[in-house]
Amino acid sequence: MPNCYKAILLLTCMCIMNFVSADCLFKPKSLQRGDQIALVFPASYLAEEDIESGALENIKAMLEKRGFLTKYYPENANPFGYLSDTDENRASALMSAWRDPDVKAIWCCRGGFGSCLTLDQLDFAFMQKNPKIFIGMSDITAMHIAMQKHGLVTFLGPVLNYFNIDEFDAEYALTSMENCLLNADTSISIPDEMEIDVLSEGTASGQLVGGNLALLSSLCGTKWQPFTKNKILLIEEIGEYHYRIDRMLWQLKESGLFDEVKGVVLASFEGCKAGVRKSSLRDIFDKYFKDAPFPVLYQFPSGHISTQAMLPLNIEVEIDTSQKTITYLDTPFEMN
Repeated sequence: MPNCYKAILLLTCMCIMNFVSADCLFKPKSLQRGDQIALVFPASYLAEEDIESGALENIKAMLEKRGFLTKYYPENANPFGYLSDTDENRASALMSAWRDPDVKAIWCCRGGFGSCLTLDQLDFAFMQKNPKIFIGMSDITAMHIAMQKHGLVTFLGPVLNYFNIDEFDAEYALTSMENCLLNADTSISIPDEMEIDVLSEGTASGQLVGGNLALLSSLCGTKWQPFTKNKILLIEEIGEYHYRIDRMLWQLKESGLFDEVKGVVLASFEGCKAGVRKSSLRDIFDKYFKDAPFPVLYQFPSGHISTQAMLPLNIEVEIDTSQKTITYLDTPFEMN
């Protein structure tokens, strides 16, 4: 077989195999007013008091007020212990939303736990042929990583139950969402009150990947372990003791996730605490990232906080510590 044919065959195989190369991306179409957004629960369900207070109706009304159509998948969840439903039903509901030709975006309503239990039941080949906007954070990190490994562009943004929290800056989140998904802005607006810190200086570019630290560490050693070579890795966490953060960062390090990374973004670590003995979160981060051979930003607006930006994952971005910015170098959307 001539070498040129071998090269074409190799590239084709890389793009159709289960885990694709970084050069083979499947991008969704951008969002438009009037598009339908599927509201899904691939992990946990809402608390009973939130349902009784009208949280489900509030979420629909909030998005419809911004000019979008909405539909829950499934329309009536059947909570199963600490999950929104059985593993099979949660995977089926997500795939039903993905297969619906009227649905242009899929937005997760809750994190919690359970996303990882559905991964082997998702039809990634169908997703690749029919890419859609997929939004979520926290436990949804497992799905972002699985989709990353299949070449899908996804979006790290607030789960919808956050919009029912009084302290949540819904206007910032919705504006960031619209700037990203409708206007295709290439930069991320940082709230004036946020003070982004620099742990290691520099400028670098790479595909943005990552999410919640506990989920990233739990995927290590499995077939879903994240690809971080030549990537910009974002990490966030909530409510963990400092020693657990130390342990999870050690696990990422020992699993090789920092070996050839191009840059690290430490986002929010809301409510993380020292425990019985005093310790500093900054000291822990310095242990892993001070004077790192790649740029590191700290306290970026993503994660379990009141100000959450919408960030496209699996596309090329630039991190610049002198400007304390992340800028898109590629569009997350299919070109018309």
